[in-house]
Amino acid sequence: MEAIAHIRTDFPEKFGIPRQSGLVEGLEGRIIFEPKFRNPDGVRGLEQFSHIWILWQFSENEKAGWSFTVRPPRLGGNTRLGVFATRSPFRPNGIGLSCVRLKSVELTEKEGPVLTVLGADLMDNTPILDIKPYIPVADCHPEASQGYTAETKKHALQVEFPAQLLERYPEEKREAATAVLAQDPRPGYSSDPERIYGVAFAGFDIKFRVRDGVLTVCGLEECQGGAG
Repeated sequence: MEAIAHIRTDFPEKFGIPRQSGLVEGLEGRIIFEPKFRNPDGVRGLEQFSHIWILWQFSENEKAGWSFTVRPPRLGGNTRLGVFATRSPFRPNGIGLSCVRLKSVELTEKEGPVLTVLGADLMDNTPILDIKPYIPVADCHPEASQGYTAETKKHALQVEFPAQLLERYPEEKREAATAVLAQDPRPGYSSDPERIYGVAFAGFDIKFRVRDGVLTVCGLEECQGGAG
């Protein structure tokens, strides 16, 4: 397989990216096709769909190896489950699957077709292996059981983001930045209320602490060479 495209997002590193697609719909990404795939015919008709599937490569985990069991972070990092019962990035074949909202299909002179998507859980410059339309009659199963994820789907933090810090972000990035923090970027096993964490997002490194379910932003530093 070869990458047909790469996605540009506001996440220059893995830490802090929502653990599933669609959890933070305000996250915007731009899918840029590789030169040999920049034929407008390849996306003809795609604009008719509201959502698409993205198949992509866990390019940052290529040498990390894998195990038959993993510890899902939303279960506290202590419970082991089979790798094929999870969406762990550490897999025999490093393939990711994300369902995102298709905001627009733009035909540009320089880069050919460019897809703008919302809700992507991908790091900046992630290789895209394939794109398929989301078809509700086949892909939507409202009666499907949720397994252990039913216990974790409502996990969210209250976020206190001081106005003088939040205002340093462009207005269109503020809601997404707050929503990313509300998803609790910390590892599942980490609960030290005095520890300061950092999430790189949209050109800034957000420093924060978490105590009693409240995430408090305590600093904002410009990233060196942030996401494009």
